Amino acid sequence: MPLAFLGLFGAMWLVQECVLEPASRHELIAWASTNLANLAVNPLGTMLVSAFVAEGAQALLMVVIGIGLFPVARRFGNLRGVLLVAASHVLGTVVSEGVAFLRLELGQLSDSVRTVSDVGPSYVLSAALVAAILYGPGRVPRLLALAGWAGLAPFLFDGLGSLEVAAVGHLVAMLTGALVGGVLIQLERRRATSPAERTPRTVPRALEAGPQQA
Repeated sequence: MPLAFLGLFGAMWLVQECVLEPASRHELIAWASTNLANLAVNPLGTMLVSAFVAEGAQALLMVVIGIGLFPVARRFGNLRGVLLVAASHVLGTVVSEGVAFLRLELGQLSDSVRTVSDVGPSYVLSAALVAAILYGPGRVPRLLALAGWAGLAPFLFDGLGSLEVAAVGHLVAMLTGALVGGVLIQLERRRATSPAERTPRTVPRALEAGPQQA
């Protein structure tokens, strides 16, 4: 899962930098932005593509994404890791844009918020880092994730006090990553304890059956 995500993100970076003209690059960002205008007409496509399009700092993003995604995939597996980051990305988008819509309806924001630029893997990154910190396999991956999170926190939470879209989305994505990771841990523990709970009940029955047959 991490290699697939990084491969797609890197391929999109290559297309943006080496294939597209500046005007086409801006058109791609505008089309992929998870803003109110795009979500109203193409929510699934917009949320999918937006995670692989960035407006800059792609090299740094790839490093930090790797610090978060590899421990998550190692701890939970690829499918459950995808579930964790996908749920975080979707909820981060829906809640943050929902808050923006409510503020727009209340007259607290101008109509330009409908078409604001909003792309990048930061919701995926935020969720993966938090999940790696809390549930990562081993001390070193957790410390690396914590260092990455601490370095980016001032940027991830910038504007949270004024309920800016990106900051709200980052917070929701982190909380979702922590919650989904906790649920996955609990499910693992239940599956691990279920056979142990059944064994003491079956062994005595087998022992009792022996003397009766004899």
